[in-house]
Amino acid sequence: MNIIGIHLGHNATASLLKDGKIINCVSEERFSRIKNHTGIPMESIKWILSKNNLKKEDIDYIVLDDYEVIKDPYFATNLKDYLISKRSFMRYIYKFKIIESFINLKKRLVDKRKVGKKREDMKKDIYETFGFNPNKILIIDHHTSHAYSPCFNLPKDKETLIFTLDGEGNDLCATINIWNGKNLKRIAETNKRASIGWLYAWTTLILGMKPLEHEFKVMGMAPYAKDYGIKKTYDKIKDLIWLDKKHGLTFKSKFRMYFIGYYLENILKYERFDNISGSIQKLLEKLVIKWIKNGIRYTGIKDIALSGGVFMNVKLNMKISELDEVKTIFPMPSGADESNAIGAAFFGYKKYCENNNVKFDPIPFEELYLGPNYEDDEIYKFLKQNGYDKKYHIEKHKNIEREIAKLLSKNEVVARLNGNSEFGARALGNRSILSNPSDIENIRIINEAIKKRDFWMPFTPSIMEEKEKDYIINPKNIFAPYMIITFDTTKKAKKELIAAIHPYDKTARPQIVKEKWNPSYYKIIKEFGKITGINAVLNTSFNLHGEPMVLSPRDAMHTMENSDLKYLTMGNYLISKK
Repeated sequence: MNIIGIHLGHNATASLLKDGKIINCVSEERFSRIKNHTGIPMESIKWILSKNNLKKEDIDYIVLDDYEVIKDPYFATNLKDYLISKRSFMRYIYKFKIIESFINLKKRLVDKRKVGKKREDMKKDIYETFGFNPNKILIIDHHTSHAYSPCFNLPKDKETLIFTLDGEGNDLCATINIWNGKNLKRIAETNKRASIGWLYAWTTLILGMKPLEHEFKVMGMAPYAKDYGIKKTYDKIKDLIWLDKKHGLTFKSKFRMYFIGYYLENILKYERFDNISGSIQKLLEKLVIKWIKNGIRYTGIKDIALSGGVFMNVKLNMKISELDEVKTIFPMPSGADESNAIGAAFFGYKKYCENNNVKFDPIPFEELYLGPNYEDDEIYKFLKQNGYDKKYHIEKHKNIEREIAKLLSKNEVVARLNGNSEFGARALGNRSILSNPSDIENIRIINEAIKKRDFWMPFTPSIMEEKEKDYIINPKNIFAPYMIITFDTTKKAKKELIAAIHPYDKTARPQIVKEKWNPSYYKIIKEFGKITGINAVLNTSFNLHGEPMVLSPRDAMHTMENSDLKYLTMGNYLISKK
């Protein structure tokens, strides 16, 4: 059984499900080198087919998570460009016209006629590109994909409440669903006009950063704001969005949130950047926590899952996990739109089982090393053919993990390309830059020499599973291998992991490393622990600021040559600058 799941929009991604298990998933940006690549993930699909020696007739279903490609039309580089662009300007003008209701009614009627055409056009594009049988191409809506994506890892014998929340998709921004191990039932949904994801995105733009990409920077800045500074700014935005009065399961808003940029810019003018960040984070946490509580009270279900781009906000996830009402929580790893390729594949698998009388038995995903791998022979051939052996010191080591640990113990920064690349936005050791977490000076070194990232942003600790309790305060024993939730830290962590936790509030977004999932990366941490007594390393993604994460040896050498990075390991090779 072979099911391909495809996300077409922002950060286009493709996955392969084989016999109930996701075995590959990769985003197109890794191949194209275009951050958050939008469109049909051509190279990702080609790689999946080639990697698994699959022909078009071997594919049982191809499932798309939408019927049109979303090209992020609402954002320009600044507010002025936004307002003068024809499409956006007309949307802005309509907001203040009496005839808005008529226009919206007309638009809905037109859209209903166009939906079928859009679906057929997308099927045609996929068919013409890959030759897949059009009868095997299924299309589901965006938030259904979000809701299905965590279902691989949810209990099969009890109900789980699944919350989805993002900017928008198929005219929705939020849903609440019940998954009983076999079927998904949607019990509430919110129209995109009341999108808190859009509100957060507009705030990101007003702060001079890039929406749909830099929201995490706003989140990282928020802890620096003081309560007395937040109050005035928060009072200006708190009434823009709220929950319905009946059951509190849907969001309501004063304006259509994708129009709100001009208004927001005016009311926040002259407010401090940290207070703006703190205010939008406070509003997000307050509203979403209330929404979660309402969903639990309405259904009586205390086991929850989270999916959608808003739940990439790891500080929000921490607040949700701490609720007394929440018994268990599973935030979808890298749960933004790229995870919809996984949700789409799940839907296709479920459909295949129903149509072919096959037992429905999805296999949980564990490690997320689902992308391309490069063997030593391939790496050396690339280095040799491109003359890197003449420019750099290149050594092959039988125990490369020990060599990395030695360098880290000497306070060197080491980039690592090894094994299959990680799915999603988080570097999980195989495409990572590593450093000693106990020396706060490494923050400056990595930022200035390589990452060029914002000074207030924290890094992440990768911690041996057995040593988690030494560093992380986790009373509910939430399994945290995916860097998708933060925790308070221990005194030991504040000393030994000072460079890998948030500089101000001292929380950590950890990767708990299981030896079984990644023996080589685990070994690096273990060897480092033997030398230093510290059973964790600082981990950040292997890329230059603004570029996609490194995928191939070519990408790795590009990063090394355009930064002050001194040490790079690829497979068992150590490359160092002369």
